[in-house]
Amino acid sequence: MNASTLFSSSIRKRALPAARIGFGATVLLALVLGYWGLVWHSHSAGYAFGKGFWNLAYYDLQLFVLGSAPLDAPGSFPWPLQVARFLAPAATVYALFEAVRVVFASEWRRRWQRRSSGHTIVVGETPIADAVVDGLRRSGQVVLRAAVGDAAALRDAGIAGARFVYACADDHLDSSVNVLAAATARRQERGRKAGDLNVYAHISDPTYALALRARHLSQPVTGADFFNVDEIAAREVVRTDTGLFRADAPLVVVAGLGPFGQSIVVELARAWQVSASHAAGERLRLLLVDGAAETVAAELQRRWPAVSAACDLIAAADLGTVFAAPDAPVPHRVYLCYQAEDEAVRAALTMATLWSGGERSVVLRLDRLAGLADVFGPGEGSLLDDVEGRLRPVSVGRLVVGADANGTYRLHEDIYERLARLVHHNYLQREVTNGHPMGSTAAMAPWDELSEDLKEANRAHARSIGTKLTEVGCTVAPRRDAGVDLSQDPKFETLAEQEHIRWMDERIRQGWTYGEVRDDATKRHPSLVPWQSLAESEKEKDRAAVRDLAAVLADCGLQIVRVPDRA
Repeated sequence: MNASTLFSSSIRKRALPAARIGFGATVLLALVLGYWGLVWHSHSAGYAFGKGFWNLAYYDLQLFVLGSAPLDAPGSFPWPLQVARFLAPAATVYALFEAVRVVFASEWRRRWQRRSSGHTIVVGETPIADAVVDGLRRSGQVVLRAAVGDAAALRDAGIAGARFVYACADDHLDSSVNVLAAATARRQERGRKAGDLNVYAHISDPTYALALRARHLSQPVTGADFFNVDEIAAREVVRTDTGLFRADAPLVVVAGLGPFGQSIVVELARAWQVSASHAAGERLRLLLVDGAAETVAAELQRRWPAVSAACDLIAAADLGTVFAAPDAPVPHRVYLCYQAEDEAVRAALTMATLWSGGERSVVLRLDRLAGLADVFGPGEGSLLDDVEGRLRPVSVGRLVVGADANGTYRLHEDIYERLARLVHHNYLQREVTNGHPMGSTAAMAPWDELSEDLKEANRAHARSIGTKLTEVGCTVAPRRDAGVDLSQDPKFETLAEQEHIRWMDERIRQGWTYGEVRDDATKRHPSLVPWQSLAESEKEKDRAAVRDLAAVLADCGLQIVRVPDRA
């Protein structure tokens, strides 16, 4: 929120009590002056009305409704009465105005909201909705709220001119409530100059969110997604941990295997895959602590290839039992991800054996208790110390609503953006394994450091996946096994040729032309030729791109499945 917004908000907050104080003072002054003036006037020679306290008090009150009998008679009046007979009606007019304003305020607000444009609508009254609203408003966005996601509520919130809709209602009892809100928002009539509407629906169940993304993948509609806050927060926690894998053969503890804990495991596996240690053949040791640790570990290895390929999972039922032993392991990182946040806080503060990993090594997930994230710190202004910098409390809501270095909100990473990142991740993993270190070329860099044209190349490849699969009678589903091997499909060579055509079209749009020798400075490339004229080594790159689709989708928790022909 900028300075002018804060200033105007402060002015509005002070204006309301000031107006009420002024109104009260006006009424009191009118009563005092009116009574004083009437007493004075009652002693005049021409006064022919009732006297005494109760009569004069009654005449005084009548000043507010322009009906005080002593003032109907002609003649002059004492100056206090002159002032009061104008001050009292003025107070009455103001009171009537305020009454009308209060009665019609909701209607006026609704009409104003309906005419709004370029704003964001947040549906729901949940902690996630509150976090989204707070984060967007702090960044200067205009945000309107709707308690529910039906058509009437969305129209009242100005859906015709809105730019973004975040459906964040409580979906624990009705898992599809946010899906329906997103669909309803898409169906609403748009203003002529409103532009595209981007819709994002929060899904608490990661498996359901994955299934919805699978069904959305083949649709040509971008600017829509089904997000899970724990997945986004886990990705950000791992991404921003600069000292994550500096130790040799690190042991990482993940305690609590709910959605956030499982997402942490997957993100750690992906990060390890592009590390120098993994290239040297080392595997990441992960100690998983949960009552169902063995079952969850098996499921993670089955669904996520990165976990099975890069990690050794050790299951344990109780954190206290593991670290109470004399020969307890020394963890490099500890992620306390319990759904019962009180349990996580107690473990972070009472189990000193977890503090051996160094700075920011004990990660404490907070959602309901997010306010505790500001309680710990190194300075005198903090209520509690952070164990010499070892404790890292993270608020899920704050991580989710943040933006990357380019100003793109993390919530806006749809399925295509995630697949584009995984296409690049798969490329980095292959190149590191083949002996090409990070930083050796412009493409050998983390996603956030890629040039925009390289990012867009990966996005274009991701957007073409649905079309390629439809071409061979396939689609995607949440991963259960290896799925269909496209390299064995009769149309495999056709898909490779289509990938080459897509790549050529993309390069030509970027201004590239044919040249016998590749020159990035002048945008000339020898592979900008028809498939029939392409060198066999270059054809193999296109075949590899198609062949790797299964691995890319698997990294997203999906697999290729064949759709049976209709009878």
